[in-house]
Amino acid sequence: MRTENYLSATTLSKKTAATLDSLDKSESGEIIILKNNTPKAILLSIDAYTAIQEEIEDLRLAALGVARLSTFAKNEAISHQEMMEKFEA
Repeated sequence: MRTENYLSATTLSKKTAATLDSLDKSESGEIIILKNNTPKAILLSIDAYTAIQEEIEDLRLAALGVARLSTFAKNEAISHQEMMEKFEA
């Protein structure tokens, strides 16, 4: 983590608007907030937050797919053609 991504809680309280503006310009879209020189929180841009949420959802779906593959019974599967006929598509 680069040092420019760190900000004291005191500075944040004094320069909130400027800090929020800098999030949009930041490459990582995140700022680590320090209190007593200890990381306490992370401030994220909406784009960084959205990207994280989308990645979590992708990983959740991938894990679900892997879990379903482990219990997949090929002999009980319905073909694509059978599904199309069943639902008259």
